[in-house]
Amino acid sequence: MRSTKLLSWTRRLLGFEAVPGPPHVFQLERRHLRYGQFQRAGGGFRFRALRSVELPADAFHSGPLGGPLRDPAGFKERLGGLLRDVPGGVREASLVLPDAWLRVTFTEIGDLPKPREARDEVLRWKLKRLVPFRVEELRVGAAEVTALPSQEEPRRLLLGFAVEQLLGQLEEAFAAHRVRIGQVTNASLALAGALVPEPGERFTALVVVDEEGFSLVFVRGSEPVLHRYKAFTGSLPEAARASLVSRDLKLTRNFLEESFPQTGLGRVLLVAPPELEPLWLDRLAEGLGREAAPLDGRHLPPLQGEGTTAPWRELAPLLGAARQEVA
Repeated sequence: MRSTKLLSWTRRLLGFEAVPGPPHVFQLERRHLRYGQFQRAGGGFRFRALRSVELPADAFHSGPLGGPLRDPAGFKERLGGLLRDVPGGVREASLVLPDAWLRVTFTEIGDLPKPREARDEVLRWKLKRLVPFRVEELRVGAAEVTALPSQEEPRRLLLGFAVEQLLGQLEEAFAAHRVRIGQVTNASLALAGALVPEPGERFTALVVVDEEGFSLVFVRGSEPVLHRYKAFTGSLPEAARASLVSRDLKLTRNFLEESFPQTGLGRVLLVAPPELEPLWLDRLAEGLGREAAPLDGRHLPPLQGEGTTAPWRELAPLLGAARQEVA
């Protein structure tokens, strides 16, 4: 067991108060490691730094949840080069992983035992019934969210899970440079955390598309109510893929309408490669029954400081992770 908040999300279930996340955030993708720094200033944030380093095309082994590093020493060296450019250094940071690598799902539960080992055993047992992965090879964490009106158990958990070997390698690389990773999240939840909340009780839908799959997140205020990730299969024809996406969107819409009949859908926001935006805007309008818009800087809180003209696609998930509170 290590120090990342992917493991210790369960502290929220035991009454620990959340505190502001660290100002330093790293985002890891297959080909890039990115760093951003955001200082809290009054009720907002001041942008301080943005750095990026390219990774080799084969930096990671492949797998349904990502895979371990092929060259841990090389990654550690690139991380060190990135850190040398950070004024003041970094001691504690958040880490944003791709949605394909850090998956989330929801479950209902009664009371959890307080001893860590017993609690972990219950979470793993729950997860094993929900996902087709070898749970014993994963690191698992949980955060309590608002219960559904129709659920049977009294509590609802957001379960997060990722490959233990990969997380261990990453922690070791950061620790070698005296950086402690205090929070781990994924790109779609980080992006959702960057949004200015929708007024009232309406849902905001956020769809994030990349080369590996797409995520559909519904949030109310700043809390995720539904999160679905679908991986793309390369062998699937485009027509069949479009049919699956449309059907999944409609099923999601029906689930929310049945579970929250009094709560309407507000904004539908899309993050996708520019060449795919027209296609996905049409898909979302058909599947969710509401016109969608590409996410841009107007949906994010204003940032102070020089350099805020940096691409919002790079800034947004970093800012979202910095805005999140850590238990």
